Amino acid sequence: MFGFGEKPQEQQNATCPCCQTQMQDMGAHGIRMGGLTGLGGAALGMIGGQLADDGEEAFEKKLKVQVFVCPQCSEMSFKYHGGL
Repeated sequence: MFGFGEKPQEQQNATCPCCQTQMQDMGAHGIRMGGLTGLGGAALGMIGGQLADDGEEAFEKKLKVQVFVCPQCSEMSFKYHGGL
């Protein structure tokens, strides 16, 4: 659904809230939230194999965000682009 490190057609600008330096646009990334976790998820993965992976994909939630990193202080910033 979301690739990692995809660059949008136009670069977006962001200023660091900490040191006011221009932040570097690291591209669009997908952030996974949810899915099968813990011992139950691990056991299902061992028993079910690919079926467990497919089932987990159905339950996980994903956000698409634009990632910015400050070269001065390493502050990270995200801009929401959709998902969930």
